[in-house]
Amino acid sequence: MSYEQLDVSKALSHFSHPVAIISVRNGDEVNGMTAAWVAQTSIDPPIGYVSISPLRHTWDMMQKTEHFGVSVLGEGQERIAEIFGTKSGRDTNKFNTLGIDPYLGQEDVPLIPESVAAFVCRKMHTAEIGDHFAVFGEVIEAWKGPENKPLKWFRSKFDI
Repeated sequence: MSYEQLDVSKALSHFSHPVAIISVRNGDEVNGMTAAWVAQTSIDPPIGYVSISPLRHTWDMMQKTEHFGVSVLGEGQERIAEIFGTKSGRDTNKFNTLGIDPYLGQEDVPLIPESVAAFVCRKMHTAEIGDHFAVFGEVIEAWKGPENKPLKWFRSKFDI
């Protein structure tokens, strides 16, 4: 077996991540962002985490609310991931741009319709880790979407 030495950031791109939309509501404003750093961290109680840059508008909003959503995207939802990952919620209502009426979960948390799965989480703990914040949340509501292959981020591009 042989390895090719890579720059650390290039090597880290070989982790395969689910592509998800992290969503929040603050009053009448809804927003979301694409994230690939999401995972389950506990079964009992059910806890997941998301990683968010403090430069993102979603982070600004998340600090003002107790709940957030995680919608795991599937094959065919690449455009959603692109818009939610490249447009800023400071200037753009991404849901309106894409013509999406969000599904409202518990606590009126906006979720992406037709995603593979969606979760509403209650914030439990936040930790600053490097240039991001890890936000841990207890899953208080879970939804299964249509049977579909999950969209993944691998080697800095979408993958199925």
